[in-house]
Amino acid sequence: MNAIRHHVRVTAIPAACRGLSQVDMNVAVTRALHAAAAGVHGKAGEHRLIARDSRYLAGLVRAAPEASQPPAPVTAAPVTAAPPSRIAFGWATLAAWLVTAGLGVSIMARWVHRPASARDGGRAPVLNYTHFGLAMAGLLTWAGYLASGVTALAWAACGLLLPAAGLGMSLVFLGPARDAATAPDITGLSAAELSIDGPAAPRPGALVIAAHIAAAAITILLAVLAAAGSG
Repeated sequence: MNAIRHHVRVTAIPAACRGLSQVDMNVAVTRALHAAAAGVHGKAGEHRLIARDSRYLAGLVRAAPEASQPPAPVTAAPVTAAPPSRIAFGWATLAAWLVTAGLGVSIMARWVHRPASARDGGRAPVLNYTHFGLAMAGLLTWAGYLASGVTALAWAACGLLLPAAGLGMSLVFLGPARDAATAPDITGLSAAELSIDGPAAPRPGALVIAAHIAAAAITILLAVLAAAGSG
C-alpha cells in the first residue's frame, strides 16, 4: 500500500512478505490494488486505477508453480498363465505323430517279414497298406500346415488321421480273432513236425502295439486342439 501511495516500483520482496508462497504473494498484491482503488466510484474507474497502480507491484507477481503431485503407485499386473498357442500345439502334434509313425513302421516291418501265409490268417494286405498310407498322407499334410499356416490343411490332416486310426484299431482287434479262427489244428503233431517250417515268424510285441495306440490317441487329441485353435 505504501508503494502504491508513493508511486514506488517494488523490485524486491518486502521484509513483511518474506516466507510467503508465490500464491500468497499474488493474493496480497491483488488485495493491495483493490484496497488502493476502494474509494473510486464505478467499476470502470476502479479498473483504470488498478491498471495504473499494478505497474508498481508487477515485479512481485509471478506465475505460481504447479503443485507437484505424487506419482501414482505402480501396481504390478497380475501374472496369468498364457494358454498354449496354436503353434505349440502344432509342433507337439508333429512330434507325437512322428513317434506314432515310428512305432507303426516298426510294426509294419515285422509284419512284412512274416511269411505270406502267416500274415493275419491270410487276410489281404491292402488294409495294412491303406492304414499306413493314410497315416503318412496325414503326416505330410500336417507338415504342410505347419509350413504354410493354412487352416484347411490342418483340418484335412485331421480328416486323414481319423480313418487311419479307425482302420488301425480294426487291424489290432480283428486280427488276433481271425488268426485264431484260421489257425491250423496242430493237435497230435510231433516236435519234428511242428518245426518242419523252421522257427516261428516274429510278431509285433504287445508293448509296441500298446505304445502305438497311446501315441495315436495323443496325436489325435493334439491335432484337433491345434486345428480348432487356428480357426
